[in-house]
Amino acid sequence: MTAAREFINGICQQLLFSPEGDIEGALIKAKGQLVQVSVEPDIGPALQQATSPGKRLRVLAVPDHSPKTAHSPHPVYRFSAFADAAGAPQALAQADPAHTTLRGIVAALHFARHGEPNGVILDSGDFIHLRPHGMAMAGLVVGSQVDATGATRSTALGTRVLEATRVNEIEIE
Repeated sequence: MTAAREFINGICQQLLFSPEGDIEGALIKAKGQLVQVSVEPDIGPALQQATSPGKRLRVLAVPDHSPKTAHSPHPVYRFSAFADAAGAPQALAQADPAHTTLRGIVAALHFARHGEPNGVILDSGDFIHLRPHGMAMAGLVVGSQVDATGATRSTALGTRVLEATRVNEIEIE
């Protein structure tokens, strides 16, 4: 008999990483209890896009009653689907790392090895890399609103770096 999916609606406490650094789940505070939702490797990037610590997360998940979870200090679930506020399954958004949009406010300028500004750090901690000529084209300063598109990858700190091809409607050559 297969266990029924349960609706888990709570606040993400932390993302969980594999030994390789990939996202493999999240700890969620739901109904006053800490629960763990584990995801398959192909779902990790979508989970990272969907939540971060302090943000609400709604998922459908199946209890994991395997021998490996028997001594866990909290219930462990296997991810089944993202859910809406009513608990209905939501289509999995397919992240396109080659065409991602980041929005935010410039918290700091970033500088290249030789001292010239080459990008910005957003209030989220994400880094938008523009190269010096892109910074000159975009005219960004601390406090500027940013809407940037490009390819993303993770930084060593777990935030994102976006190689900008477009910033605030300006094509970066």
